[in-house]
Amino acid sequence: MSYDFYYWLIMGIGFIIPNLAGVGLMWKTQKLLMSSVVSLAINLIIFAAASLWWASLFVGFPRTFGLAGYGIAFVNIEVLLLFTLIIMRKKST
Repeated sequence: MSYDFYYWLIMGIGFIIPNLAGVGLMWKTQKLLMSSVVSLAINLIIFAAASLWWASLFVGFPRTFGLAGYGIAFVNIEVLLLFTLIIMRKKST
């Protein structure tokens, strides 16, 4: 398997696990802050480890491109999850 496969696998894991954790906690506790902080911590751990792994493999443009992709994915996932949690909170009240 290539590094590209692992790169996209990590992207998928970084999307699924924090979303399941955040939505699951919000569904169970109805606490927006706790759900968002837990999902942020999980997402940060996944993408920080992935960024360190990617930076150790490549130099130059591939490193920069890969790290930028991880950074953009991290922000997008957190924004989408925050909107999802806010919508869930509004529907429960």
